[in-house]
Amino acid sequence: MNPHRTAMGAASALVAALAFMPLLAAGETTSILKSTLEGQEEMEANIVRFDVGEDWVTDRHIHPGHVFVYVIEGTIEVDVEGQEPLSISAGEGFQEPPDRPMVARTMSSDGASFVVFQVGPKGEPIMVSQPE
Repeated sequence: MNPHRTAMGAASALVAALAFMPLLAAGETTSILKSTLEGQEEMEANIVRFDVGEDWVTDRHIHPGHVFVYVIEGTIEVDVEGQEPLSISAGEGFQEPPDRPMVARTMSSDGASFVVFQVGPKGEPIMVSQPE
């Protein structure tokens, strides 16, 4: 394994995880995978695990790419502009549309854990604040 490539991969994972920090009230992120898509080098996939507390809420934000979420533990609510708020519990998944303002929050008293998978433009953060 190429040590330089390994170091660059670890640095990319850290940058991806740090990109979430302003959007999290109380929680931690773990970067699982960040990879360019073969044949579509302008696109990349990001997989990140979130472990959040009972008071977790995001800023109003958008995702530049297509986002798929699987809830591992607890319940979260996703409020996408123009849609009814959606409550998602452990064992359930959902898709968030790109470029649509939204807010997410924990609905369970023990917090929640979920995995986010996004396919979007290479080099762009997977979450971008969108103040009202």
